[in-house]
Amino acid sequence: MTRFILAFATLFIWLSPASAQTITASGFRIEWQVVNRFRFFRDPVFFRQHENAWRQYLLHVDGQDLGPEERDRLVARTSVLGSEHVLNDRHIAFTQILRKNFDWRGWASKSEGATCYDPEKRRHLACGGIDKYVTPDSHGVELWLTSLGSGPVPANLTCVWSINGAEVAKAPCKERVSGGSIALPYPTGGEISVGVEGERPIIVSAKVRDLLIAAMGDSFASGEGNPDVPVEFDDQRRFKNLYPLRKDNHAGGSARWTDTLCHRSLYGQHLRAALQIGIENRQAAVTFLDYSCSGASIEDGILGPQDYVEREGLTSSPKPGARPLSGDSGDGQLNRLLREICLEKPEKKNGLLTCPGGKYRRPIDFLFLSVGGNDVGFSNIAAWATIRDGTSASLAKFFGATVSADEFGQAMRDVLPQSYAKLAKALEAALPIRSAADEVFDPTRVILSAYPDLVTNERGELCEAGEGDEEDRYPANQSLDMFSSWLSGRPKRLAEARQQFAALNRHMRDLSGDHGWTFAGRAAEDSMFDGHGFCAQDQKRREEATETLMIPCWGDAERPTQTCEQSWSGEVKTWRPYNPATQNYPYALRQRWVRSFNDAYLVLNQKVMGRAGKIDEQSSAGIFSETTGALHPTAEGHAAMADALLLDIRPMIATILEPESVY
Repeated sequence: MTRFILAFATLFIWLSPASAQTITASGFRIEWQVVNRFRFFRDPVFFRQHENAWRQYLLHVDGQDLGPEERDRLVARTSVLGSEHVLNDRHIAFTQILRKNFDWRGWASKSEGATCYDPEKRRHLACGGIDKYVTPDSHGVELWLTSLGSGPVPANLTCVWSINGAEVAKAPCKERVSGGSIALPYPTGGEISVGVEGERPIIVSAKVRDLLIAAMGDSFASGEGNPDVPVEFDDQRRFKNLYPLRKDNHAGGSARWTDTLCHRSLYGQHLRAALQIGIENRQAAVTFLDYSCSGASIEDGILGPQDYVEREGLTSSPKPGARPLSGDSGDGQLNRLLREICLEKPEKKNGLLTCPGGKYRRPIDFLFLSVGGNDVGFSNIAAWATIRDGTSASLAKFFGATVSADEFGQAMRDVLPQSYAKLAKALEAALPIRSAADEVFDPTRVILSAYPDLVTNERGELCEAGEGDEEDRYPANQSLDMFSSWLSGRPKRLAEARQQFAALNRHMRDLSGDHGWTFAGRAAEDSMFDGHGFCAQDQKRREEATETLMIPCWGDAERPTQTCEQSWSGEVKTWRPYNPATQNYPYALRQRWVRSFNDAYLVLNQKVMGRAGKIDEQSSAGIFSETTGALHPTAEGHAAMADALLLDIRPMIATILEPESVY
């Protein structure tokens, strides 16, 4: 009888009302978030670095005493840029205190082996294969309890956590739990429960929304000008006894990229935008597929193979020279993307790539695009604006100086409409860009990025330039000084080029509307690069290495702005205006968000490689390969473009994700 009474009492206690429990649904709430919300990063620590940088930036913004609306507008326009400042500033963020352990190479230099992209096979295979990457079966999550006002989470009790009835962790109730076994099934989700042993647990249903975002395009998407690991320079070795020479002047000393042939890096605007979506939405995740490639156009790059910016020396030629490496017939970006999301081998139908039977691994939520500039000669008109009269025909051809402002405008009218129409047709035939529940192609999820204004000074005015004996006094000319024998700022031509760049963005907006695409035009329309062009300087810090426009020179000169002069036997044996071995900071903050020709030399210093894998110095000098990356956004510029893109798509993201998934 006594045993019966004890058993009944135990049952009565277990079945007693929830108010008798320690952890109740009325007193506490289960919180959860995805640990690695940007799945392109294999290592969650790499993601957390960016998430923490964003949090630090928000703390800085919250300390500015702004009203709620003003604060939200600032955060919306500068989240990626603010995070970039936290990650790559030489100073402790938002102070004037120099960091003791500053890594001049930038945050992306630690990325080797940290992503799901296989650089050898040039596919997203490094996280267990394409099936596991594109169609995950679960997402690691972090779990914790918060109080609903009934007192703090108990510090002296142990909680048991379960997912779908299976225990995944046992830890003090006040602690967050995460780890390899704590994962939510995808796409079905599951029930998370927690409670003290011997008590009824509280339960919440949870499901991760995983966004598949693909990116295609040209150098303004790939991150050209911003390698994951920049080159390093020597203190003593010099090029022509004047200019800095690479510390390791062989193949192993070259700048390193996520994809070498495409000059694709982690600094590209589309990657940074996709990463920020993951950062801001804690119960969602982003699976990112990137195929962008420097030099790509619609026809040659996206729809078909292209010539790469990497070149091979022509050792058998009587004159120094080089030819670009080229892709094979299956090398187009659209084909690469289709091969990774289609379960069958892609095939052509009526001249268009398709996925046989529509057997896709999953739909694409968004396609980010940056393309059109190379179709009409974007880089060619930039060269036309700076190349000197009388420059040799061969050099002019290398710089692409055959496209004037008028010719550029004509190409916009004649070439771009047909090119975009062909691309729109190809995308609709090949890709499942739609919601998971809808079989209809949704063109609004194709996001076309604008090109920023590259030629403004720190006041937002056209870069000042001039010709004559003292042209080096002009900032635009200082940005070209290593190549001043061939290049010079041309004020009238710079103005004409700027007008055509603005016209290009207007034309792109119109054509996007024709095809139902979303045009992310804020980078141009909101003048986000005003004050940050290739000749811009922070006048209060113009003596610092980051704000200096001219290239380091060995020796002295009559004027501090004067370009390098031959000085084989001079008494002055030092670098001016700074030492390239110890003061070259490719990713430190600066006023200009555009790589100048000098910047390109100091960040990429690209060399032509011979067939034996050795540097072909003669060909490198003959075709000025060291200028690769000039007139492209810096890492800060790409961050600003990512912010511009997000301004246009955050409302679309919000309609897709559940409200509770957003910070």
